[in-house]
Amino acid sequence: MEAEEEKIVEHAKEAIHALTDKKKNWKAKIGSFLWEILIIIIAVNLTIGFHNWNEKRHERELEKEFLIGTRDDLDIIKNDLDRRLMYYHQPTLDYYNMVWKQINERRIDKTYVDSNSNRLLLADYFRYDNSRFESFKSSGYLRLIKNPALLLDITHLYADNFPTQVDWDHLLFNERRQGYIAYIAPKARIDSSGITYISDLLDIPEVKFQIKWQRYLIRENQSSKQELMRLVERIMGEIDKELKDRFGYEFKKEEGKKQEKS
Repeated sequence: MEAEEEKIVEHAKEAIHALTDKKKNWKAKIGSFLWEILIIIIAVNLTIGFHNWNEKRHERELEKEFLIGTRDDLDIIKNDLDRRLMYYHQPTLDYYNMVWKQINERRIDKTYVDSNSNRLLLADYFRYDNSRFESFKSSGYLRLIKNPALLLDITHLYADNFPTQVDWDHLLFNERRQGYIAYIAPKARIDSSGITYISDLLDIPEVKFQIKWQRYLIRENQSSKQELMRLVERIMGEIDKELKDRFGYEFKKEEGKKQEKS
């Protein structure tokens, strides 16, 4: 780039020299001057064109890298959601469903209810890494995403869907903890091994309501996470399509690896 600028300066000097050359008549001076100006115009346009091309290539690479990285981030989030649903939400909901069924059928399995009573306070918070999105956003690079629908989906996911799920989890656990402290903990018997004997409290209306209410909250939270996981999977598919269509970039699902098309 510096070499091109030096050439432009050199031709500008030649243009000035052409006008002041006493050895040439005025027609020759004008001709030489205009020739140097033409060279300068062409050189400037070429320099600007190369700069614009190089800038667009750089921006295209930034867009591609962001989409690949975001796709990887969403895959981690999806797997984490799946794990939480499998190992926390479903077993916890199963416990509440069983206790509520036993209450309604008036057949309490005290061993089951009490030995699994830790489910009444177990908490599991959704977490996600938004550092890539926030860095791209704060740098003003979101404008580089050429697909407006995809940009809207990714932005909405990180700015609304994920934070809403975080808030929902905190509200859920606070609600359960407050209910436990208010209606169960003061009356429950706890042995030396830490088992809480809530089976003795299931005839108390306030305790029965807590089982029913928390069962509902956990079921709704589970549904919310399942919906979020489906949304993440859909946007991952949109990113896959954009990478393939615009960049010839495919994700080899069977090997869990990315591959550039030749």
